[in-house]
Amino acid sequence: MLKRMIPAIFILAVSFNCYSQTGKPDFKEIEKAIADKNSPFFYTPLMKRYTNNDTSLTLTELRYLYYGFSFQDSYSPYGSSAVKDELKKSITAGETDKIIELEKKVLTEFPFNLRNLNALVNVLDKKGDTAASNMYYKKLINLCKAILSTGDGASDSTAIYVISVEHEYDLIGLLGFEFGGSQALVYGKSGPMDKMKLKKNDDNIDYLYFNVDRLFASMEKMFKKKK
Repeated sequence: MLKRMIPAIFILAVSFNCYSQTGKPDFKEIEKAIADKNSPFFYTPLMKRYTNNDTSLTLTELRYLYYGFSFQDSYSPYGSSAVKDELKKSITAGETDKIIELEKKVLTEFPFNLRNLNALVNVLDKKGDTAASNMYYKKLINLCKAILSTGDGASDSTAIYVISVEHEYDLIGLLGFEFGGSQALVYGKSGPMDKMKLKKNDDNIDYLYFNVDRLFASMEKMFKKKK
């Protein structure tokens, strides 16, 4: 879970009313804009800014980046990093520099992996590289704000849109909750979504809803290719 980031991002969510919807992602518009070289959201230069750790990216730009990634050939909602096992060994051995190197490799494959971004923040902080740690921390916070801008998760009509099931669990922790052990796939007007049970909490919220439309669209596309 994203332990280091929970306090700061939770304060941001309250202070800047992150739960208030900026709006549901318009996937048709996103797909069109990121493919248009004349668009300010053309994907190649926008992604280059992101990978170069440009922390001036706006919430809107990050929304186009995050959801636009689901239209890229490299997108795999259930993919696993090629260096996953090597990273585990380095973590067990406490090889700080190697861990940093491998975490960055994972983020090359999966640029919006919240867990690995958070892990990189922590290991850089542990090493004493405060400047780099703070840079990735800001990047992580801004990305989470962009995702949370799509809905408050309180109902199927205000679901939080994600491009990875893993992000559902990460965001549950991010918002100060704990997963309650059960998950149900439901269908609302905006498409398929995961209804995630929460453990008893002070806010008396029983469930959070996450829209998984892009995951389903990706799997449908994959099945069509196999035919």
